[in-house]
Amino acid sequence: MAWTELTDCRCYYEILGQGDPLLLVPGLGVTCRTWDPVLPELARHFTLVMVDNRGLGKSSPKRPPRTTADYSTDLVELLDKLNLDRAHVMGLSLGGIISQRFAVDHPSRVERLVLVSCADRFSAYLRQTALVLKHALVRFKWEEFARAMELLGNSPEYVDANERMVEQRIRDKCGGADIDRRSVATQLRCLVSSELAPEDYKILGPTLVIAGEDDRLIPAYYAKQMADKIPGSKFVSLPRCGHNPFQERPDEVLPKIVEFLKSRSPADIAGSAKGHANCTTVPVEQCV
Repeated sequence: MAWTELTDCRCYYEILGQGDPLLLVPGLGVTCRTWDPVLPELARHFTLVMVDNRGLGKSSPKRPPRTTADYSTDLVELLDKLNLDRAHVMGLSLGGIISQRFAVDHPSRVERLVLVSCADRFSAYLRQTALVLKHALVRFKWEEFARAMELLGNSPEYVDANERMVEQRIRDKCGGADIDRRSVATQLRCLVSSELAPEDYKILGPTLVIAGEDDRLIPAYYAKQMADKIPGSKFVSLPRCGHNPFQERPDEVLPKIVEFLKSRSPADIAGSAKGHANCTTVPVEQCV
C-alpha cells in the first residue's frame, strides 16, 4: 500500500503481481478492494495498479472532482509518478466511464482497454436510473441503499444462489468506514455531467467491451451501442449475469480478458488509424 501526492488528490494505490502493467479503475461507491476476488488470477499475468478514486477509500481530495475528466487527470498523474508511459486499462461501471475518458484524453498512455458494464452516453433510461440512485442515496438508510444496489446490480439467478454472501456484503458495506454518502453523491454528479460530444468521442485503440445480459443498472443494450462506436472493438455479452461479471462469472470472463490483453497479433481487434471497422459481436466462448 502507498500514497502519492497528485495535483488535486493524495492518491492511494496498491501494486501487485508481475508482467505488463494493468491499471484497474473501480466503480461507483467502491474502492480498489472491489478487485480482491480476482486479484490472484490477474496478478499471475500482470503488474496490477489498483487505485482508490479521488474522495473514495483512502484517496483524500484536495479539491472535489467535477467531471470524469478530473478522475482521468488523477490517473495520468499516477502513471507519471510510477514512471509508466503506457498501461492496459480496465474499468468497471463508473470505472469504465472514467477509463473511456482516460482513453479519449490520453490515448498514447493506453495499451489496451477493457470496458465492463458501462455506457458512453446517458439515455433517458440511464438518466432516470441515476436520479433514482440519487434519491435513494439521500432518503434511504445506508443499509437500505446497499441492499438496493445489490438487488439492482446482481442477476436474480446469482442472488437466489448466493443469498448469504449477498447479505454478508451488505453487512460489510454498512460496517466499513471507507465510504460516505457525500463521496458517492459526488461521483454521481460527475457521472451525469461528463458526457462527451459525439465528435469528441474517439477511442481507436484495441478495446474489449463486456456486459451482463441481466444488468439492470446499465443494460447490455447500451454497452453494445457503445462498442459499435469504437472501431474494431469486440463485444462480449454474458448470459444470466448482472452488473459485476467479476463477482458472478469470474471463471468465464477472466480468461477472455487475459487472452485479449496478452494478444499481439496484427489481425487482433485493434482499430486502424482510419478506424472505420464495425464492432464485432461474439459469444463469450469465442472471444479473442
